[in-house]
Amino acid sequence: MKKFLSIITIFTLSFYILVEFIGDRLIKNILEDNISSSLNREVSIKKLSIDYLSGEARANNIKILNKKFDGNLAEVDFVKVNLDTFSIFSNDILINDVQLNNINLNYYFKFSDRITSDNLRNLQQDLEFKNTDSQSSKYFNIKNLDAKNINLAVLSSDFDFEKTFTINDMNFKDIGNTKDSKNYKDILKKVFKDMVVDVREKIMSNNLLDAVKNLDIKQIEDTVKDKLKNKLKGLIN
Repeated sequence: MKKFLSIITIFTLSFYILVEFIGDRLIKNILEDNISSSLNREVSIKKLSIDYLSGEARANNIKILNKKFDGNLAEVDFVKVNLDTFSIFSNDILINDVQLNNINLNYYFKFSDRITSDNLRNLQQDLEFKNTDSQSSKYFNIKNLDAKNINLAVLSSDFDFEKTFTINDMNFKDIGNTKDSKNYKDILKKVFKDMVVDVREKIMSNNLLDAVKNLDIKQIEDTVKDKLKNKLKGLIN
């Protein structure tokens, strides 16, 4: 009997260690792949740890890369999630609470052929018109999500300026991809659409629009051309 109990104990401990150390890595890779597929952009999570007994997960240094611009679209310093742990292994993931803290968003825009493009509208278009469905067949619902300490940096190498603004904290209820959820893609589209409008208002209120209007467009075009020429020379040489 003692031998049997010892075997059960060893098996239980081994299973727990296996889940704790290998399970976290496996779920981290799955999350990175699924979020990348949903947003049509590369997403990386530096560290993910899950306490399977308490149902608490913590993630650090999450980055969403830009697709047609350099740098990151967003960086989230810390995420805390409270969920039904065993639902991770089912088709319906039940998430009670998500706390996003210290969020840095980067609004890049550039000038090319007298047309201004930016990375937020680029993401909006992907969410609205392109197939960005997740590779996973899992469903999820987040009962409550808070996003706090949000900073938005407006950046342009063409116009040679950078300005950082503070964005109000956000709260969302029942978002996900189930029939009873508010579609998370619709929420994202609205958030980024409102953010673009907010950026324009902040730029105007901070007199940055005048600075943009006073720029010599011909000079910017010549600068871009010179950069391209130098790159071509470097490739040839």
